[in-house]
This record gives sequence, structure tokens and C-alpha cells, in this order.
Amino acid sequence: NAFAMDYGNASTTIPAFDSNFPVDFGLQKTPTTATDWAAVTRLMGPKELNTNDTSAEASGSAYVWDSNVGYTAVSWADSDLLSWMWKRHAGFDVVCYKGNGVAGHQIPHSLSKSPEMIWIKSRDSITQWCVGHMGRNAGVNPWNYFSALNGNGADEDNTIAFNDTAPTSTHFTVGGNDETANKINYDYVSMLFASADDADGNPISKCGYYTGTGHGGSGSGGSVTVTTGFSPRFIIVKNTDAAGGWHVFDTTRGWVSGD
Repeated sequence: NAFAMDYGNASTTIPAFDSNFPVDFGLQKTPTTATDWAAVTRLMGPKELNTNDTSAEASGSAYVWDSNVGYTAVSWADSDLLSWMWKRHAGFDVVCYKGNGVAGHQIPHSLSKSPEMIWIKSRDSITQWCVGHMGRNAGVNPWNYFSALNGNGADEDNTIAFNDTAPTSTHFTVGGNDETANKINYDYVSMLFASADDADGNPISKCGYYTGTGHGGSGSGGSVTVTTGFSPRFIIVKNTDAAGGWHVFDTTRGWVSGD
């Protein structure tokens, strides 16, 4: 009811991507080729941002949000284009805001709990994506740090992102007059994630962190088991204390024992 994955229908039939709920945020990628990761939101209307680069939002995009069971009816949503889709709920929110250039600027959100991961991007400038997470610096003052979604760098200790301030159940805080998160009069979009349960108390979403063992790969004799409390369909993993890419796994492309 809050997350779905679907390949495009390669036609103008509404919707091109089926979710069975109103979509508030979508990621798009052709998994088999070196194409961009397009990020689209209902609040941004027809425009898109690429999570793998620093570009401003594309003004010529054609995303539409006139379906309650999916999104976009553009004909280029062909059958090899995959979308990962979220709606706003207890574990996810999308917030657009305007920077004021003042350190400590508080941005309201609707999660009713403290966000555990936040993505921020300036919509109208060429600048990096900013990602904060509860697990940065091994969970010690994690909101003093951030890394770029469009890069592979380790944690960066800098107040320009979250002003060294942990988010609350009503607000998150951004730093001073810098393009990363709070340049005066710049427009920003943010995606907020949190661990959440369904109406019956069963976990459906989780943010967390773990320490690697240094024993990976076939035949190396070691692995790490990360407990989530449910069988996940989509996971993102990033090394925080050294350079390393963002690793993305999902059950639609194929994820079984041994993968």
C-alpha cells in the first residue's frame, strides 16, 4: 500500500507505471544500460532530477500525476524502464521548501516521527545531493555528517547540511547560506525516510546501519546478517567511512538466496 515497483507499459495508457496507490515519489532507471536515475515527485509536477548527477531539475520533462493507481503517461516509458514508487505514509514524506540562508532553518514535515534518512537537492542550481542518515559516524552525532547521493565519497563532517542538529518528529534543520541545503531563495526538494509499521504493528520499512566483517564474496567464509523484521523488497547500502558506491537491490530485478 506504500511502495511498489513496475516496468513501463510502453504506451500512452494511463498510468505507464502501476502502483495501486497515488504516487508521491518515483525513481526511474533502465537497469540494463548506463542511463540516469531520474527522481520525480508529485510536488515537482512535470520536472525531474537525476540522483546520479548535480544537474538542476529538467524543465522539459513530461511527468503527469493524474492517476490514483500509478503515474506518468508519456510514451517513452517503455518496458525496460523500471520505476520504484512511494507514497507519503508513516515511513516516507516529500517536502519542498525555499532556502533562507540562515543557519538553523527549520523545515516542517509530516512523518509524525523523527526521520532516519533525508535526501535534499537544490532544484534550480547545479549542486550535489545531500544525504543525512541516523547511522553516519557509526551513529555518534550522525547529523553532523552527510554524503552525496550523486557521488561515492565517505561521510563529510560539515554544518552546511543539517546544522549539526538531529531531526525531530515535526522538523528537520538545515545549515547556513550554502547551495547544499539552504541557499537564500533557492528552491529545494527533500525525501524523508523512517522505520515504520503497518496498521497491525508489522514492520514494513527500516533504516539502520551495521559494521562489516571484512569477509565477503563466495567462499570467503563470512557474512553479515542484518535483521529487519520483515522480508524486504528494496534495499540501499552505502559505505560511510570510506569511498564506495551506492548498492541497490530489489526483488523485481531478481534477488534470491545467494545473490
